[in-house]
Amino acid sequence: MKKNRFNTYVVGYDRTVFWGYFLLCVIGLIVMVDISSVQSSMTYFYKHLIYLMVSWLFAVLIVYFFEFEKLRFMNTWLVYLSIAMLIFVLVKGSTIKGATRQISLGFISFQPSFFARVALVFFYANILADKQEILQNTTNIMRFMENFPALTLLTAIVFGLIFAEKHLSTIIIGGMTLLGMLFYAGIRKRILALILVVAMLGGVLIIKKGDSYRANRMDTYKRYSLFFKERDLSESGSGDYQVRESLIALTSGGIMGTGIARGRAKHYYLPEARTDYVYTIIGEEAGFMGAILVFFLHSAIFFAAMRISFKQEDLYLKLLCAGMAMNVYCNVLVNTGVAMSILPPTGNTLPFISYGGSALLMDSAAMGVILNISANRRKV
Repeated sequence: MKKNRFNTYVVGYDRTVFWGYFLLCVIGLIVMVDISSVQSSMTYFYKHLIYLMVSWLFAVLIVYFFEFEKLRFMNTWLVYLSIAMLIFVLVKGSTIKGATRQISLGFISFQPSFFARVALVFFYANILADKQEILQNTTNIMRFMENFPALTLLTAIVFGLIFAEKHLSTIIIGGMTLLGMLFYAGIRKRILALILVVAMLGGVLIIKKGDSYRANRMDTYKRYSLFFKERDLSESGSGDYQVRESLIALTSGGIMGTGIARGRAKHYYLPEARTDYVYTIIGEEAGFMGAILVFFLHSAIFFAAMRISFKQEDLYLKLLCAGMAMNVYCNVLVNTGVAMSILPPTGNTLPFISYGGSALLMDSAAMGVILNISANRRKV
C-alpha cells in the first residue's frame, strides 16, 4: 500500500547530495567573483548570483512540494513542451556565434535544449518503469523500436531539433544519460552496443560531412590530445588558441596552484573562462588539489544519488533518480575532459560553477528531484 505523501512533511534528506551541491555553488560564486573582478565589470557575477538564488528557490520548491508519483501523467507533455520550445527557438531564437539556441526574455535568456534533456529523463523513467519486463525480453533492435515507438520517435525529434540548433554537446550528454538509463533498466547488452555503434557512426558522419568547424575541432584534438602519440604542432593556428591556452593554464597550476592574484588565463587569455573552461581557471589558480576537490564533490553527489536510487522500491523513482544523477555527472565528465584535452573541444558548462542561467536552473532542478526522492517524511 502506497503512502499518501500529501499528508506528510519532509524532515530530512541526503546530506551528501545537499552539502556537495551547496559547496559547489559556493565555489562557483567565488570563481565568478575572481573572474569578474579583473574583467570589464561585476555584471556577470551579479547575474550569476541572481540565477543562483532563483535556482535554489526552484530546488527547494521541488524538494518540499512535488510528488513525482502523482505527476507521472505530465511526463509525456514535458517532452511535447520541450519540442515546441525547440521549434520556437529555431524560428524566433537569438543566433550567437552561428548557433541558434536561446530564447531572449528581455533581461535573461533561456536555452530549451537543457530543459529537453531533463524532460527526456522524466519520460524515459516513466516508460521504462512501465515496460521493464518488455525491455528485458526484447532481443533485437527492430523489436525494441516496435515495443518502444514513442521512446524512439520522440528522442529522434528532440535530438534532431537540438542538432539543428548546433548544440552537439547537449546531444552527446543527453545520449550518454539515456543510454545509461537503458542499461540500468536492463536492456540487452547487444542492443545497447548496436545503438552505441550507430550513434558513433552518426557522429563520425556529422564530423566528416557536416560543418567544417567540427572537423577543425577534431584536428585540434588530434594535435593536443595525449591519446595521439604523433602530434604535429607546427600546423597549429588560431583555431587551436583556446585548447592551447587551457593546457598552458592547467600545467602552470601545478599541485597547489598559482593563487588567485597570479592567475593568467582569466585576463582574457581564455575567451570562455566563465563558461566552457571554468575548470581550467580552478586548475590554474587552485592547482591539482583544487581541481580534484571540485571533481570529488561532483563524484560524491553522483555516487550518493546512485545509492539513493538503489534503495528505492518504486521502479519509477529508482530510474528517475539515477537518470538525474547521470544527466549532471555526464556533463561534468565532458566539461572536465574538454578542459584537459581528453575529449574534443565542445561547448558545455560545468554544473553549479559555470556562468549561465539555463544550465544552473536545470542542474539545480535535478538536485531538487534527487533530494526529494531521498527525503525522509513524517505524517502531519
